[in-house]
Amino acid sequence: MVMKRLYFFSLLLWSLLLVHQTAWADGVIHLALDETFDVNNGTGGRDDKGFSGNIASNNIIYDIDGWSGSVVYGGYQCLRFGNSSNSGSCTTPEIILIGTGKTAKLTFNAAGWSSGTNTLTVTANEGVTLSDDTEITLTNSEWTSYTVNITLTTATYVQLTFTGKRGFLDDVKVEETVTAINAPTLTDEYSFWPNTTEANAAKTVTLAPSDSTTVYYTTDGSTPSNTNGQVAMLTSNVAITGTTTVKAIAYYETVASSVVSKTYTQGTTVNSISEFRNLTDNDEARIFFKDDNSHETRVLYYDATHNELYVRDKTGALCIDFGETATFNPTLQYNQHVAGWIVGKKVTDNGLPKLLATSNTNTDYLAIAAPVTESQTEPASINNTDIDSHLADWVTINEQRVGTDLAVSNRFGTDVYNGALVDLSGIVIPNGSGKQIAPITQNEIPAVVYVLDEQQAFVSPDENIEDVTIRLKRTLSSSNWNTFAVPFDITTMNGRIREYDHADGTTMIFKDASGIEAGKPYLVKPTEDIVNPVYSNATLSATPARTITDGGYSYVAIYSPTDLATDHTEQFLKTDGKLYYPTANGTRMRGMRAFFRTPVAQGARLVGLDETTTGIEGLTDSGIEELKFFDLQGRRVSGAAKKGIYIVNGKKIVIR
Repeated sequence: MVMKRLYFFSLLLWSLLLVHQTAWADGVIHLALDETFDVNNGTGGRDDKGFSGNIASNNIIYDIDGWSGSVVYGGYQCLRFGNSSNSGSCTTPEIILIGTGKTAKLTFNAAGWSSGTNTLTVTANEGVTLSDDTEITLTNSEWTSYTVNITLTTATYVQLTFTGKRGFLDDVKVEETVTAINAPTLTDEYSFWPNTTEANAAKTVTLAPSDSTTVYYTTDGSTPSNTNGQVAMLTSNVAITGTTTVKAIAYYETVASSVVSKTYTQGTTVNSISEFRNLTDNDEARIFFKDDNSHETRVLYYDATHNELYVRDKTGALCIDFGETATFNPTLQYNQHVAGWIVGKKVTDNGLPKLLATSNTNTDYLAIAAPVTESQTEPASINNTDIDSHLADWVTINEQRVGTDLAVSNRFGTDVYNGALVDLSGIVIPNGSGKQIAPITQNEIPAVVYVLDEQQAFVSPDENIEDVTIRLKRTLSSSNWNTFAVPFDITTMNGRIREYDHADGTTMIFKDASGIEAGKPYLVKPTEDIVNPVYSNATLSATPARTITDGGYSYVAIYSPTDLATDHTEQFLKTDGKLYYPTANGTRMRGMRAFFRTPVAQGARLVGLDETTTGIEGLTDSGIEELKFFDLQGRRVSGAAKKGIYIVNGKKIVIR
């Protein structure tokens, strides 16, 4: 009908206008599939062999790529399907309709062999509806034209299958009348970051025209048309520089789509961790780790379990959370040097600053150098009051009481019991409204060092803790014997070690010992002064401090500072080498030591410490503090205090 109208009006001067109007009114024809099978040069169907089934079984050749089939053969400029015993089938490529009406018309020619009842069935992919006349009884020895209507319901393409036995197929066409077409597909709007740090670098946006339409686009804000804009090719992308609005329109002959428009924004780039941390939450940005001495970005820790990377530059620390899908390959190592850039969303997770992975996150532009040893890859030594300013950072904080001074997380696999006094090295992470340290061991810096301080109370673990590091905050003098007791074994010590063996009357006999056993009291004399020693690969024992008793005379180990009894049953060693009773005001002994318990007012002598000494001469102990009493006016009270209220070691006490 269209061709007839074109011919009728071709003699009129205003024919171009009418043709244009008619095309818009009635549409134009889009031939979505045109398969003639004319390349085949077999026999049968359209040659002098006629419609006999006894034809040569040539391999089928299609005009258009994408067909598939079984038990199909090439006749003469046609296709033969099936044979005398088996059905054959062939399936078209995916057929794209460009019109918004989603309807088309299938036409084809078919014929049957010269004998028997021969059939052909046409089916389509899911989401496509065909008209009822798809079950066809073929006319033997005679070509017949057939028409089937096609409607797309949910599918985005059409794929047809012809199945039959003892028949021929030819001239398969799918046509649609196009009055309106879909707009071209533009990549979804997004923020982009060029593959460089330069602000004017180009980025590409994909346009997706079909192979039947022509797409025109603009990037200068003007409206595209077939006379304005650039043509988008199927294999090309649109290059944009900076924030750009891309507009596009599609044409099929004289039918145009609506204009589609999308804006692509060049995202923010920051040049340090502190700048990234200062962004508003949920802002997506690129952080650029500069490869210079002013930044020196280093890997602090990679937590493979939570897929989190902790990094630090000279401006601060940051957690890079790769989420559930993003990955970093290869796995990062502690103290590696990082340069390059990565895109992510700035979030604050319960106070913890993070770069959270998005669809734009790509680690391909991060360069990872070999591990280094320098101050940038050592834990920052901080005080407890500074912890809030070190979120996501690797820190060491000394002599903290777990559960009182500091909350500790075991998310990195280290358990620290409540009440322990520790030096802790780890990543600062949120803990509700507070902060806590998740311990990590790196570069031979242990995550946890248990501190045994002679002047602070020791809290024993509920069970032994193996393979730990212990720092003993105490001095053992090489000039004198030292009372000594600790909650861990010491297998070797340079010097002499004595343990209480038995009592002989009022004499306490000591003998040689080969090492220190957890919880047991000793007298030791090292060959050199031992000052605040550190013990590695130790076992912190749950064994309580022990008392060794014989004949009513005891040697008593203590871990914590202890007030000695003033009833003349407990004695201590003083620097003049003699045993003394505490004063009536009291005497406090520092921890990690031992004292002597005897029957009331009997006293004791010590034997077995030196070959030339049978008494207590030469013994000393610096861990004794005589309690000093002051009245409420701040005056010291000498001798035994009378009844009243006093200040002792900074605490108020009442003597009744």
